[in-house]
Order: sequence, then structure tokens, then C-alpha cells
Amino acid sequence: MQNIFFSAEMMDSSCSKLVLSVWLLLFYIHGGICLRNVTIEAPSYVRLGEPATLVCHYDLEEGSLYSVKWYRGRHEFYRYSPGDRPTNKIFPFPGISVNLEMSNATQVTLTDVGFNLSGNLSCEVTAEEPPFFRNAVVSTSLVVIKIPEKKPVLFTEQTRYKAGDELHANCSSAPSRPHATLSFLLNNHPVGTPQTQVHTAEGQLQWSSLSLRMPLYPSHFTNGGQLVLKCIALVAHAYRATTELQLVAAGKEPVPERVTSPNAATVDYTVPSLPLLLAFIVAAIR
Repeated sequence: MQNIFFSAEMMDSSCSKLVLSVWLLLFYIHGGICLRNVTIEAPSYVRLGEPATLVCHYDLEEGSLYSVKWYRGRHEFYRYSPGDRPTNKIFPFPGISVNLEMSNATQVTLTDVGFNLSGNLSCEVTAEEPPFFRNAVVSTSLVVIKIPEKKPVLFTEQTRYKAGDELHANCSSAPSRPHATLSFLLNNHPVGTPQTQVHTAEGQLQWSSLSLRMPLYPSHFTNGGQLVLKCIALVAHAYRATTELQLVAAGKEPVPERVTSPNAATVDYTVPSLPLLLAFIVAAIR
């Protein structure tokens, strides 16, 4: 009797495993049918303080939607559940403000985004067709940026150069996040080493600086003896600004400066010839 009992127990165990295996197989087959093509659509970069809309695409086929959940990292910040009342819920997270009126089963709209939004964003879709459930998670990365408010500032130690001189220059960018990457162009040719120095600023921002020291050879000058130095600032492939200086070649006569009064027409200031100046002085004495 004891042997028969164990045989029956083993048979029950084998049957249970078989039933469980068949159930799991049906679960995955059925779940695969009712939830397909889950993708996420979101911008790669969003400027600080601006709105952003994140879209989760999916095809339920014969199933019905149970829930859509949005995560920043592991923290859930928005959920849509058609079976709940209310259907959409917000879970507070610093730097994330959800606009409920513009958020639904397929998208979530954020307003006044903060730096804390930067990171991994995920959309989790759960479909149901009783007694089965199926879920899928898709993710993307997003960076909140703050672009510089001004163009880069460019300085040189001299304004007139000749072959054999050494060019000393410095370029600095306004605070941003991430920091700006700087580079130099001389007559549209890259010069110097792009080793941008990064400095801390207020409000989680950083500003950048780059120095240039190089000897000038005849090949650096154009046929007209021109030198045009440019500094280019790039921020996360979302911002590009250029500042340039036109340097005078030594031995060339400078162009007369044109001075403009803020409330007057343009006036050219020139130095009178010596005989004319003497005539003015004699007339004034008489």
C-alpha cells in the first residue's frame, strides 16, 4: 500500500507540472497575441523650464488595457488605469510636473521640466483578457539642458600680428548644463587642442574656458594677409554659437574707425593735413 501511495503521489506531482507547463505556455501564447509593438517616443533633449510630451505606442489587438505606468528610473510618476476612478494618477517626484488635462492612456505631458527629469524614462503597459495578463516595458534616455544665455567671449593679447609672432587667445562660455565644449578655428582651420576647462557656477550650472597659444607662420595668413579667429561653443548637439575676431596683419594700414553716436547719423573722424591745420591756427589767432 505504501508503494502504491507514493506512486499516486508522484503521478499527481507529474500531472501538476504538466498542467502548469501547459498553462504557462498558453499564457505566453495568449499574451503575445494581445500586446504587440510597444515603443516609446520622447525627445532626446528638453530645455529647462519648457514642456515635454512623452508618448507610449502599443497595439492591444484582442486584449484590453489594464494600465499604463510611467517611471523616471525606478520611481513611478504617472499612471493611467481605465478601470480606476479617477483613471489617471500622479505620484510626486522633484523636477516632474504632470499636466493631467493633456495626459491619457498613450501620452504624458510634463510642464516646467527640471534637471531631475534627466535620466532613464520607462513606459510599462499591462494588457488583460481574463484570466491572462501581459505586460511590456520600454525605455529611453532624456537630458534636460540649459543653454548659455550669451555667445562665447573671445579675447586676444594683441590685435596686430605678423609671421613669427605667437598668438595668445582665450575663449569662455556663459553658464550652461551640460557645460559647453569649446574649440578654435583660424581662417576656418581647426587650431589648438580642444581641452575645455570646466568651472562650477550657481544653480547646478557650469561654464567653460579654453586657451590658445600658437606660433604664426606665413601659411596661417590668407593672400590678403588676413587672420580670422573663431571660437565655437557646443552644448549637447542642441546648441551652437560662434564668436569671431578679425585680426589686423602687421604692416597693413588699419581701416579708419567709424564712430557712431547712439542718437545721430554716422560720422567719420579724420585728421586734417598739416598745412590746413596751420591755417586754422593762424585764423584763430587773428
